Amino acid sequence: MANKPDTHVVAALVAMGLNERDRRWAQNACLVLFESERETIVASALAALGKLDELEMEAVLPALHRVKRRFPSLERTVADTLDEIAMVA
Repeated sequence: MANKPDTHVVAALVAMGLNERDRRWAQNACLVLFESERETIVASALAALGKLDELEMEAVLPALHRVKRRFPSLERTVADTLDEIAMVA
């Protein structure tokens, strides 16, 4: 997805968060996209992750902390994602 326009990646992430049946695959895809240099992609991966259930929190929590360090502007989005995860759990 690295060479796709942001709008395509964002659309794919929204669809994935809402529809993907393989939650483990979706979680791992979001974690990989957290490494993107494009803030819009990372923010969309956060939103998608918040829609998933049965997350591996031992992998997710450190990744969320790294996102906050890399993109301080996404701190509120990370907090919102954590709230959504808590509601789904």
